[in-house]
Amino acid sequence: MKNFHKCKGFTLIELMLVITIILILMGFLVPKVSAYQEKARNAKAVNTAKQIETAAMASYGNNDSKFDGSDVTTTVQQLTSAKNVSVSSASDQSINIAYMSDDKNYSVEINANDSTYIVKYGDKQIFPKN
Repeated sequence: MKNFHKCKGFTLIELMLVITIILILMGFLVPKVSAYQEKARNAKAVNTAKQIETAAMASYGNNDSKFDGSDVTTTVQQLTSAKNVSVSSASDQSINIAYMSDDKNYSVEINANDSTYIVKYGDKQIFPKN
């Protein structure tokens, strides 16, 4: 009669196989996580732009329906969490405001005539979607 001794535990091949499968699955997940992080950054930037638009329109209402660049900058800094706010161009009915969100430079173009705003990252429009 043969004496079989059964060892408990995993063999080296089984462990390597499990590790390989885990690494392959992680390879699929990493790009998805990066895409979700970028969407979260854009959502935060759009939310900040909405705050800026609200503050700028409050300033617009206080200045006889005209945008005053220095007053808009002061109002935005007081009422929002935006960083490095600067007015790059302003007219009576529209204004372009640059700001930082997550260490990236964004801009928001506000048009008082039709009550709209456009958020851009560089030359790319992120809100509203085209």
